[in-house]
Amino acid sequence: MNSNDPIHQLVHTLSYGDAISGEVLALQRACREMGRESEVYAINVHPKLKQQARIYTELSAEFSGRLILHYSLGSPLNDLYRNLNSAHRTLIYHNITPSRWFEGINPRIVQDIERGRRELPELCSVSDSLISDSQFNAGELRALGFDSDVLELPLDPERWNMKSNDGIAALLRGDSCKHIVHVGRFAPNKRIEDIIKAFYFMHHHIDRRSKLWLIGIDIDTEIYSFALKRLVYELSLDDSVNFISTFSDSELKALYENATLYICLSEHEGFCVPLVEAMHFGLPVIAYASSAVPGTLGTGGLLISEKHPARLAELMNIACSDQQLRIRLIEAGRARVGQLSFDKFAEKFREIITRPSGTGAAPLRQAR
Repeated sequence: MNSNDPIHQLVHTLSYGDAISGEVLALQRACREMGRESEVYAINVHPKLKQQARIYTELSAEFSGRLILHYSLGSPLNDLYRNLNSAHRTLIYHNITPSRWFEGINPRIVQDIERGRRELPELCSVSDSLISDSQFNAGELRALGFDSDVLELPLDPERWNMKSNDGIAALLRGDSCKHIVHVGRFAPNKRIEDIIKAFYFMHHHIDRRSKLWLIGIDIDTEIYSFALKRLVYELSLDDSVNFISTFSDSELKALYENATLYICLSEHEGFCVPLVEAMHFGLPVIAYASSAVPGTLGTGGLLISEKHPARLAELMNIACSDQQLRIRLIEAGRARVGQLSFDKFAEKFREIITRPSGTGAAPLRQAR
């Protein structure tokens, strides 16, 4: 490849605020800072980002530069990627959540996931190089017989370069409650019900001056979202649990800056960007040690290996109240975020794409 060839990206949906889209935009910025032409081609584009992407059908069938496919599900983009033989093809694996989590929730999601799982080995085999955004994801590709570079997702401070929402900030500052936060779409693998059950013990048996904020969309997972709201009602938590479907970045920034604790009890993550965001804003973190979570959190928070709601409630209360512990967690979190800077991300990406051809992804030798 020529060092001046364009670097274009394929992503199924360029959304507002999600992890994959954040990496897409970070890569585009990194490419352009290197002086490379870089466009994003997508099937769906959020209205706020319509100036930053083009419809995927506009990509020329004769494109011969570097093409990056962000892979997380079955998509028409997979066929396009497969057929662009003249391009240098790089697949970035963002993980595919096992379909079992969505059985009984949404059969279409189950079908898309299963298609994505089926197509992954072939798409890896036609790729010139492979990238995973966590060691956990790299392990999944390795199990299929493919090696990959690991390029962890960055924390791009430019996304948060705005004033915090005054209304949200004043609401939390004027309330003496302990504010517990979880950010992420309402999906069964996130195990948000486990957060609610732990919060039940904290609110009803430890400190009534506590509130839980659950931020996330429930598009395609409305059945799961309804079950969560019913659980909140049954546990008499209606007045202390806030379901927020969407927040602007300025509102989310205000929540991060003024909350007391971040909690994640997910059982399947490919990376989990909200952990990094919480640490960036100095919010102590408690997380369940599953999938990619230990790798993302590092030593930046408290990892738990078991979920006992009552014991977890006690730990949450300690993390909210023990000032020395809070200081240690905040410092550790910010140290971890320092390892995930945009500059380090761009440097690693530059090293990957300038590597001599033939030294990228390749099938691993099968163990005898």
